[in-house]
Amino acid sequence: MNAKKQAVDPVAVGYPGFQVRRPPDLKLMPVTLKRIALAKLSDVTMLSASFYGEPFLFLPWLTILINCGTSMQLIGAYRTEESEPAENSAEFFRVPTVCLRKSEWNLSFDLQQDLDTENLRQYLSYGPHIKHTWVFANRATHPTIDDVMSTILSVLTQGISVTPVDPRDSEWQYIEVDLADDKLNCQIDYSPLLAQSESVETALPPWIDSMDELLQKEGLPPDGEIGISIRRSVPEIISAM
Repeated sequence: MNAKKQAVDPVAVGYPGFQVRRPPDLKLMPVTLKRIALAKLSDVTMLSASFYGEPFLFLPWLTILINCGTSMQLIGAYRTEESEPAENSAEFFRVPTVCLRKSEWNLSFDLQQDLDTENLRQYLSYGPHIKHTWVFANRATHPTIDDVMSTILSVLTQGISVTPVDPRDSEWQYIEVDLADDKLNCQIDYSPLLAQSESVETALPPWIDSMDELLQKEGLPPDGEIGISIRRSVPEIISAM
């Protein structure tokens, strides 16, 4: 006796009106690469690391994203809410008060990768898709850190204004400033192609140079891995593509 083949309801595996299917193969497309890079760069909400067995949490203090179209970089400082130890204490020389960060993405580097779908997912998940530099520091390891931060904060905390301008050429196509200082808490973004912020565009170049110098100096090594909290789930973005 031949049993009749039971019909499969394509809706039963999903929601009414939707059908669950396997996502298409991930392809090495510039828009995909940039979208995932942007999440890794700008959506980090906090960092965590342990030093001598003691956990520390670092929250964004000042982060600046610069988008040049086919490349992007984020330069930032994340600070702990712990009070700084006294200068004559042992903790002063081994406990960080700030984490300095520089993260860079370059489209041309991505497009040079010869990867199939599975290796591409691995590359975007935990490969060298983004070049990161993290330095945990304090005034003992980086004596000029207060001067570097106070110089730019003295400008930005006076207020950030953006005014429209006639279309112009600019290497920086988009700027995003996220500031969480005791004097001012704000987030602002604009395109230098169509607008101008004199305070931002004047203060940024020397600050970036100073941050690069600080990032080249050795900081305090954490006990193990660095924990990162991110607004959007990068694995979910990757798996959905």
